[in-house]
Amino acid sequence: MSIRKFIFCDICNPQGLRSIEFRRSTRIDERNGRRISDGRAWFEGDVINAVENGWQITPEGSHICPACQK
Repeated sequence: MSIRKFIFCDICNPQGLRSIEFRRSTRIDERNGRRISDGRAWFEGDVINAVENGWQITPEGSHICPACQK
């Protein structure tokens, strides 16, 4: 049995809420449009995979999603 790991953005999702998003927008970085969730970012996987997918880890240990880095 494996353990699931989640990383939450400390800027747009400091409460650590995880909900599945269903976006109809075709643009990757767009947070508008018809969707079920409110756009709070989270990543399923370990820190190494998150960094490989554009996440940033600050020296203080905060996790920042690619959208909040812009």
